[in-house]
Amino acid sequence: MKLDNMTLMKEFYDREKEKYPTLSFEQFKEICFGPWRFVKHEMESGKLPSIRLKYFGTFQVYPGRAKSMLKTINDRFKYNKISSKQYFHLKEMLENYLKDEDKD
Repeated sequence: MKLDNMTLMKEFYDREKEKYPTLSFEQFKEICFGPWRFVKHEMESGKLPSIRLKYFGTFQVYPGRAKSMLKTINDRFKYNKISSKQYFHLKEMLENYLKDEDKD
């Protein structure tokens, strides 16, 4: 059985709406998805910072994993599995991250 995000969100809203009577479903949804949008925005910035979300933990990239990802995207690019735009974006992001890690 596959659970849909909006179905789960609606169920959660229905259960909690009495606690927050002034919030509409759209506002409630924005609040719930806010932290995840923040994580996405930070990761897409290319800096790959460590991000801590209370109750969920810390999201971070380890240097060993970044090196492995760099090798993987090189192989994928060599076999035309990813576009050149995506390849150069990821390559630059990972190389900058590794360069910054070496400075520390």
